[in-house]
Amino acid sequence: MNANEDTVGLHAFMQSRKTLFCYSGPLTEDLLTQISQPVRVQLSDKETEETVSKRVFGVFIEQAQNIIRYSEQKTKATGESVGTIAISVANGGFLIEAVNLIDASQKDVLESSLMELSLKDQKELREMYRRRLKEGPPEGSKGAGLGFIDMARRVKKFEYELHESENGPLFVYRGWVE
Repeated sequence: MNANEDTVGLHAFMQSRKTLFCYSGPLTEDLLTQISQPVRVQLSDKETEETVSKRVFGVFIEQAQNIIRYSEQKTKATGESVGTIAISVANGGFLIEAVNLIDASQKDVLESSLMELSLKDQKELREMYRRRLKEGPPEGSKGAGLGFIDMARRVKKFEYELHESENGPLFVYRGWVE
């Protein structure tokens, strides 16, 4: 396949997935600030309920911040974190997806935490959120430790996978908002 076919194939893939936004590469807080406004506009252009739009945007921001803080893949020149994040229209709602390389030593902790969250209902998630606010972030957290709890509260459902790659484990997140 030549470069032109790859580009046309990528375009066709994104169109078939009804992708509103996709970014893959180095991600910083400054860049996230720059791209957040066009993402908001895209969501509002879809005549989406404001509450749904806010949930989608919130999950998008949390996943982007996870890439910035925890991606193990860094650019050589500046050390910026690298990952991929996308928002697509799916099943009458939205699908937010993210992929980034993670620290192999954190794989089991991440999987355990996400498994626990997947088993909680909204009431239990709200209680976990309140408890975390009182207790503070878990050891090793580079933020408040609320991100995944907050995302679990905002989505109808989420899935995650950990794929082994030649560079280490790839974390794949998918969250659906309706």
